[in-house]
Amino acid sequence: MSDLLHLLRLALGELSHGRLPHNDILKPLISKGLGYGILAGSTMVKLPQVAAVVRARSAAGLSPLAFELETLGLVIAVTYGFLMGLPFSAFGETVALLVQNNILLLLIYHYQRRRLGRMLLLVAVLAAAGWVALSGQLSAAHISTLYDCNNAILILSRVPQIWTNLQAGGTGQLSLITYALNAVGASARIFTSIQEKAGPAMLRGAVISTLLNAVLALQIVWYKGGGATKNAGRRGKKKAN
Repeated sequence: MSDLLHLLRLALGELSHGRLPHNDILKPLISKGLGYGILAGSTMVKLPQVAAVVRARSAAGLSPLAFELETLGLVIAVTYGFLMGLPFSAFGETVALLVQNNILLLLIYHYQRRRLGRMLLLVAVLAAAGWVALSGQLSAAHISTLYDCNNAILILSRVPQIWTNLQAGGTGQLSLITYALNAVGASARIFTSIQEKAGPAMLRGAVISTLLNAVLALQIVWYKGGGATKNAGRRGKKKAN
């Protein structure tokens, strides 16, 4: 946060002398501001989804596999940020999302009556991932490759949910606010990844996340806006003809 305040003071100093801040000040200031804005927003991004599940006392339409893969991906993203020495503003939202995602997973396990063994397996995998991260045996090349694996996990975590929605012809308890905020935050992260030199793997992740979260948000709008009903009506008319 001190880096943001320092840049802000420099920018205000330039403005007080009737000059526009130089790019060397302006770009990092925008990047840090976006980064901390994403971090602040991420503390609430999954709360609408949590509230929707608790209010309905149901996790209908939510794919446990999607959230399990997302948790694993977030662990990798947190590890990448710490081991690459990135400023917290460049990856801090992954910590907040990891906590919220695990809360959602517990709710899904509870309301969908999933077996305890499944939960214990996830805990074991996360513990193993944490041990590898803290072992000090990962080089920069290993970390970059790991993040590319995270990008593959990101795709795998979203595709099952997208497919579940297509099969069900609806989005169940999925929250539009959650996925819209995810898409907006990921699109802003594209700029900050470039500015903070976070590496091509993290940049690719931001682009992929933007696209997949946007698809899910559009699915929610489509199905809740009556898109599924209209399609069913058209299919019915074609059969009748």
